[in-house]
Amino acid sequence: MLPPSQRCKDQTTKAPTGPFKRDHLLKYLEEQAKNEKDWEDVVPFSLGTKRGKVWEGDSGRESADDGTTSEEHPASRIARMEMPIELDLDDDDDLDEALDGAPERDLVDLAGILGMHNILNQPQYYNALKGKQQDDSTGTTFATIIRAYEPKELPDEPENDTNVDECIKRLEEDDEDMKEININNMKRISKEQISRLISAACESNHITKLSMANTAISDNEARGLIKLLETSTSLKALNIESNFITPELLAKLVRATLVTKSLTDFKAENQRQSVLGNQIEMDITSSVEENESLLRVGIAFQSMEARHRVSDALEKNYERGLAFTVFAILAVFRFLMIFQPYLDFGCSYFRVESICSVQM
Repeated sequence: MLPPSQRCKDQTTKAPTGPFKRDHLLKYLEEQAKNEKDWEDVVPFSLGTKRGKVWEGDSGRESADDGTTSEEHPASRIARMEMPIELDLDDDDDLDEALDGAPERDLVDLAGILGMHNILNQPQYYNALKGKQQDDSTGTTFATIIRAYEPKELPDEPENDTNVDECIKRLEEDDEDMKEININNMKRISKEQISRLISAACESNHITKLSMANTAISDNEARGLIKLLETSTSLKALNIESNFITPELLAKLVRATLVTKSLTDFKAENQRQSVLGNQIEMDITSSVEENESLLRVGIAFQSMEARHRVSDALEKNYERGLAFTVFAILAVFRFLMIFQPYLDFGCSYFRVESICSVQM
């Protein structure tokens, strides 16, 4: 071991005040510690004042069990009580005497306050923390049998009652109000209806979200989604989770989003074939990196490289969109500042004071 003087570069510039004397240093430290003023207590000590919960022996417990003070409020009863004995916590004999004479109910409270939850049941532990008395419902001993609580009965979620035929009709008519379609968990729907629904969605110019999770669709029905992704500029979210789509078709669907670059949310997890394969994962990763509109991709990748690359690409897309939004807001304010003298809002509805301050 190197001596302390050689472990690092010498950075001291002062000359030594004298030779090192250990005894003198210890004496100086001891005198300095004695002369220093003690820290002030948050609650000043006052002689004769008792604080905290008053210890209650067997005699006090028996009087409470007899019913003489059952109707009296616990707080007032405790305030009137006096400490029967004075304990020195540093003395093991006094501590053992106090614990031996304490009833088991108080020991349960003490265990809860000390955080010994492994020897208590949950109601006993929380009653001790809240300062409540242990009763027969929670148990007053350590050997209390833990009773199971009956969970609340919640009603089942209603089945998806979407009228698929009506959705197809409104999509074919290009209804402006038909923007979201949700047929999740509708396994009884026929494959023909799903194909017709996807074909009708291709003709709509207002659909923004299509959810088809857990509908047992396969590649035969999902191939129509390629045309939908390549032609629809209004579609923003597509959910096809929990189906039977092959990895090859998943890669084609992600590649189809590059045509319009309007889709922001693509979810396709939990397919029959859970492992996509390295080649398919790299193909999907390349498609995501080329797409500047995707913000969320729900596909389970096995390769760590694919996970990192997709995560980085989505983060860049999000930051790019956020920067564009801020730039557009600043451009609008700048336009109002420049052309305010030429704009007549009537009754001074707008008054632009700065690039980031608009008063109505």
